[in-house]
Amino acid sequence: MPMNEAFKSKIIGHRGAMGEYPENTLGSIEWALKKGCDGVEIDIHLSLDGELVVIHDSTLMRTTKEKGFVKEKKFEDLRKLDAGKGEKIPSLEEVLNLVKSFQGTVIFVEIKVPGCEQKVINALNKTEMESRSIVKCFHHLPLKKIKELNSKIKTHCLIYGRPLNPVEIVKACQADGLSISNETVDTDLAKECHQAGVELTLWNANSVSEKNTFQKMGFDYICTDYPSILLKE
Repeated sequence: MPMNEAFKSKIIGHRGAMGEYPENTLGSIEWALKKGCDGVEIDIHLSLDGELVVIHDSTLMRTTKEKGFVKEKKFEDLRKLDAGKGEKIPSLEEVLNLVKSFQGTVIFVEIKVPGCEQKVINALNKTEMESRSIVKCFHHLPLKKIKELNSKIKTHCLIYGRPLNPVEIVKACQADGLSISNETVDTDLAKECHQAGVELTLWNANSVSEKNTFQKMGFDYICTDYPSILLKE
């Protein structure tokens, strides 16, 4: 994709605004969107009773100080926990409806547990967020399954290290883009992807200088823990 002065990457709040507010909560998501983010990124797990819940870790200790695993507790019990500043662990549906209320925004949904693909599709359809959502995962088979079930939903392959052939990874699971760490990206990778029509997401940039560097590379989306910093200009 040719770069020009008019190109502007979309800024995505990582786990809402995890550097400024309790991560993956409704408050954090609202904070990021009110600061002017073009969208947010969240993580999902399954509760014991099959509810898609928005939380990053498989365990509860880091974000709620509660012992145990997310999958061992029913949603009603997870709701009783304090996720920081009185915030609660939300359901995916609640988050989708909140993002939907901010016109023109997008949401990246990271699947943390394979096997919930149909539930994710159902939630996107129910909230009419199918066209404004991008599903991503480090495990790429769930992404391929989502495309097989509903080809309209965008997907991005999550990777950490710099692959020898990033385009082939995306093509292998019929995805639309690549989401990669700022520690392993380079200009050549960006060129390869854009020449093949592959979208690029960067995680994370937490300073204006970092944002400018990755924007010049042509990243379509740049995630950040600190929306207030990246959007202060």
